Amino acid sequence: MIKKFKKHLGYYISLFLIFGLGIVLVFLATPNIKLQTILILLTIFFYILWGSLHHLINHELTMKIMIEYVLIGALGASILFFILMGGIL
Repeated sequence: MIKKFKKHLGYYISLFLIFGLGIVLVFLATPNIKLQTILILLTIFFYILWGSLHHLINHELTMKIMIEYVLIGALGASILFFILMGGIL
């Protein structure tokens, strides 16, 4: 398990950076909801791209995996948009 984690450590760090940068940029754009929406969509796009490339390089990329990444991205977007429209951020 640890060997597998070490093998993919670069992928995990890059995924953490994608989400971390996305969150920081959304908070910095707080008064501008349109910009926040664009930043959220870009973060989700890069998450889906990251997952696709990761599976393409290291595993078999299947339609099922692609659908899973898109659905998880859509769920995350739904939650974040719900929070944004509620004025919590």
